[in-house]
Amino acid sequence: MKRRIFWLSFTVILIVASSLRLCGLTKFPPSLYWEEVALGYDAYSILETGKDHHGNSFPIVAFESFGDWKPALYFYTIVPFIKLLGLAELAVRLPSVLSGIAIVIGVGVLARQLAEEKKKNITQLIAMGATAISPWAIQFSRAGWEVNLATALILWGAVLFMRGISNKQKQLPLLIGGVVLLGLSMYAYHAARMIAPLLGVGLAIMWIRQQPKSWEKLLLPSLVALILISPIIFSLGKSQTNQRFAETSIFSDLEIIEESNLRKERAENSLFSRILYHRYILFSKEIAQNFFDHFDAGFLFVSGDINPRHSIQYMGTFYHIEAIFLLLGLYSLFSRKNKYRWFLLWWLVIGILPAALTKTTPHALRILPTLPVWIILITLGIQENLEIFKRYKKVLTILITVVYLGELSMFWRFYSKVYPQLYAHEWQYGYKEEVEGIEALRKKNPDETIYVSREKGRPAMYYWFYTQTDPREVQSENASVEKDQGEFLEFKNLKFID
Repeated sequence: MKRRIFWLSFTVILIVASSLRLCGLTKFPPSLYWEEVALGYDAYSILETGKDHHGNSFPIVAFESFGDWKPALYFYTIVPFIKLLGLAELAVRLPSVLSGIAIVIGVGVLARQLAEEKKKNITQLIAMGATAISPWAIQFSRAGWEVNLATALILWGAVLFMRGISNKQKQLPLLIGGVVLLGLSMYAYHAARMIAPLLGVGLAIMWIRQQPKSWEKLLLPSLVALILISPIIFSLGKSQTNQRFAETSIFSDLEIIEESNLRKERAENSLFSRILYHRYILFSKEIAQNFFDHFDAGFLFVSGDINPRHSIQYMGTFYHIEAIFLLLGLYSLFSRKNKYRWFLLWWLVIGILPAALTKTTPHALRILPTLPVWIILITLGIQENLEIFKRYKKVLTILITVVYLGELSMFWRFYSKVYPQLYAHEWQYGYKEEVEGIEALRKKNPDETIYVSREKGRPAMYYWFYTQTDPREVQSENASVEKDQGEFLEFKNLKFID
């Protein structure tokens, strides 16, 4: 492929990817959901006062937020956008949009590194194109999702580290850059605290296998990584690192423990029953089931995640045509003995593992860091398909393009026209208008108590966000106000009630 054609194609794909992530960004999804509002207001609070709305100064590991201790990095990425645009919906979502664009480029670069020399350009473009129009990638690039930032950091961390293996001139800076990005991802999303270290282990093994006599070059990057994540290490056992896992983990599910005890009791507590029905055996079975839930055909190609914020419900995590390409991609990966096949498989397994340890599966959000692996498989599948039918390569290329454009048009029409109306309640649509009414009422009746329903969830945070309440006023009431899991139940003459 000529250099000019490559760069022209690269630019077109990037324009398409950016357009699909920026067009109507504040209209669909139709509103900020409560996590986005919390991210935005605490970022605003940091910008104005150097403290979150609870009064904690520059949190490093996590923000207290609604008592669920959100990892800190996304809050700080919003700060410059609020400085530039004010406390606005666009400012909250732009870091995720930019992360999504970075993922498109990063998947292309990763695919290029894994490809044969003569196929590098076309492999990169196919991977970028598949990511640019992926319904999964688009869904999580258009709202303030911390996982999207974490995925971009994990992906580029792996890209830099792998580039460091082959580039001996800039080896050390690339390795350090890679581990820094992997370390930063652990400050962006909970699951990354498991995925990033395990992916780092996989990268280190790859390094040692390819350069067994240079293992000592990993010492400095490892030290840098250890220093970078030391605040997380020192916070282990505290609420800021344990709270979210405690809420979502299957190990907090008493039903499994009760089932274990019941089965042993029915078997008269025999030795065999104590082994066969041990709670850890039942937990292991549950984890295995949860893991394989993510390969369900309905989840992948029909309706996606059951949570409407994670999927439009009209299509699966991938387009229908990609079912063929994923199978062909797996065949290509192992039949052609791609030297990176075990590393990609490792990435996929460890990326799904955190979700398998939780109660709700399959879960498109928690496994988003595996997106690069799926796209690589789709890319290999497309190439394998063209190779099998190489006599009809031009016709097949046109056919694949037309099918993809058809699927994209169906997704985009539903996402932009139907989805915002059908699932507006999932995004707490209407709070902005409600807050305007509440504020007008409060100003007219400054001495009257106004009761606000909590039916849609988190009204206090929405009130602060849309009225741009001075964070100092919120911080001053933090110690004395009545709360429910960190959420204010009153503010000034407002009472937020069930």
